[in-house]
Amino acid sequence: MRLLKAFWIIPLLSLLWFRSAPNTYSELQRWMEPNTKKIHVLATTKMCASLVEKIGAKRVHVWTLIDEDLDPHSYQLVKGDREKFRRADLIVANGLHLEHGRSLNNLLKQSKTLFLGDRIMEQSPELFLPMDEGIDPHFWMDVSLFSRSVPLIVEALQQKDPAHSEEYALRGGALLLELDQLDHKIRVRMSKIPLDKRYLVTSHDAFQYFARRYLVDNGALGDFKEHFFAPEGISPDGQIGALDIQKIIHHVVKNKVLVVFAESNISKDSLNKILEACHVQGVELRLSKTDLYADSMGEESYIKMMDHNSKVIQQELFPTSWDE
Repeated sequence: MRLLKAFWIIPLLSLLWFRSAPNTYSELQRWMEPNTKKIHVLATTKMCASLVEKIGAKRVHVWTLIDEDLDPHSYQLVKGDREKFRRADLIVANGLHLEHGRSLNNLLKQSKTLFLGDRIMEQSPELFLPMDEGIDPHFWMDVSLFSRSVPLIVEALQQKDPAHSEEYALRGGALLLELDQLDHKIRVRMSKIPLDKRYLVTSHDAFQYFARRYLVDNGALGDFKEHFFAPEGISPDGQIGALDIQKIIHHVVKNKVLVVFAESNISKDSLNKILEACHVQGVELRLSKTDLYADSMGEESYIKMMDHNSKVIQQELFPTSWDE
């Protein structure tokens, strides 16, 4: 009898999982279907997918490879991923070695992939920041920089579907306007925070571009790197040690930092270690009430993600300035 029940329970649990998962099996089946009139786009991250969806609208069907809270830095191919690559009419990736899991990185290079960050860096290398021995790939944290992806996506869609080139161009122009307005909104929001409170401490090093664009006023604060600190480096799977904790305590004390920001897709273990060490030394430091989105978008669009992040940062760093 127990064995018979198990035969019923396992399929039932599988069915419930597929129904509750954001990217359900039936949705994937529809995306994989051949002979449709839409351009089938495979995007590595939600941020890339969001721009494609805005520009392509009803003429594209977008699937995100690295969904939910998965880490794009270390993502490895799983069963079925190679079939997605074969089905895709267009593959769009963040690039700049963000997707550096060996199996995924190799397949992206073998495919005709549009690497957004790499293409922009070819045009304007001075806009990108160094990180360790390479380039910081988190360029979407600067809206003005990430918006340079729009013309590249427009061009790629036009090549796949020349008959509707004008539509893609018009929607691309509209999106550029939206992103410019968002960029201005975030700059205004951050400007409400007094200069001596504009210090951002996060889990891992994903907010360099944000700090450079939004935490300094035409150089008034000096080097933007002084106003951003992250203990875990560029990849969220880094390990934090005693020396890292001492460095962050020194930074917190020196700049009178009161809050450290958690990120939605990263364990809070390292941050809790920092908080405990600070409390032992009599240093007041608390965890943000709301998580930031970094490598994981969390919201339904890139625009909403960046709006969320800037709201949370303003609320936490200078709550009396909150007026929305």
